[in-house]
Amino acid sequence: MTKIKAAVFEDVKQLEVEEIDRPVIRPDEVLVKLKACALCTWEQRVYVGVNKVQFPFIGGHEESGIIVEAGDEIDSDLWQIGDRVVVGLLTSCGHCENCRTGHEGSCTNFSYENRVGGLNIRGMGGLAEYLAVPVTKLFPIADNLSYEEASLTEPLSCVVHSLDTAEVALGDNIVVIGAGIMGAFHALLARQRGARVIISEPNQKRRAFMAQLGFHELIDPKAENPVVAVKQMTQDKGADVVFDTLPISSVAEQAVQMAAIRGRIILYSSFHPDTPVAISPHTLHRRMTKLMGSANSYSSDFFKAMKLLNNGNIDVKPFIAGTVPLAKITEGMQQALNPEAYRIIVQMNR
Repeated sequence: MTKIKAAVFEDVKQLEVEEIDRPVIRPDEVLVKLKACALCTWEQRVYVGVNKVQFPFIGGHEESGIIVEAGDEIDSDLWQIGDRVVVGLLTSCGHCENCRTGHEGSCTNFSYENRVGGLNIRGMGGLAEYLAVPVTKLFPIADNLSYEEASLTEPLSCVVHSLDTAEVALGDNIVVIGAGIMGAFHALLARQRGARVIISEPNQKRRAFMAQLGFHELIDPKAENPVVAVKQMTQDKGADVVFDTLPISSVAEQAVQMAAIRGRIILYSSFHPDTPVAISPHTLHRRMTKLMGSANSYSSDFFKAMKLLNNGNIDVKPFIAGTVPLAKITEGMQQALNPEAYRIIVQMNR
């Protein structure tokens, strides 16, 4: 059988480029030759041992590539060899009630350790050179969009889902806690929706970066109480929406405290460690606060994110901190672990 290369997590801090069997497509699938895969925080946590998986494991879920083979049942009027695509939602089963009602991001059978893409090793598969993909998991890339930019469709789609969940409206006072890449995407999309955006971020370099992007209401939570600062900036009303993108449980308490009456709070980040917090149920009741979580995305979110990128509404180039070839995946992971880096992109099949 033909062999391909893949970056395989063999253990904590052990990431090796290995040869595995090339996927064989089914009649209703296409073979995608991957060109770019971004190293998400999720893969970084697998590498350092925070996210527990069964090894060996192939990570990668922010990927783009080109169709190089099509099954006999593929409609050539819709998908053709040579089409440039993003692969998304590959770990959703497509058969459970949530998937069938359009909520693939909440797939009942979702697991990071599903076997996907025709690979013989479990995992999300984006760090393999090829994937066998049902066309329901494909999203088209515009000709003027690089594979590196397109690979960021998945994280952008998750933020689209978050903003829709929060029902961000024109004129809303929005607070984004954390200016990592996901916090920055929240800020950009909220501003596009006509909201006022306030950012709380302890890292001076990240605050300076957001200022370069045109955000000037910036809070340093190390220098001042962010709850008090938000209240002062909103005439003591608080924020209509708070997006908490940090993995620190105590910050979730602050997010609730800085919300306005009828405010909406989105707990966007996964929390490590997952420490319980103290929140007054009476306060939530009396102030009619909506406290919600948002994770993953749906096909509709992918299409919105893809349009934003294809049409040039969102420029993600400033968030690409560097690129590495697949052969230097460990070097790339070390770069990605730098807290001041945004996304490191692994280039494949170049």
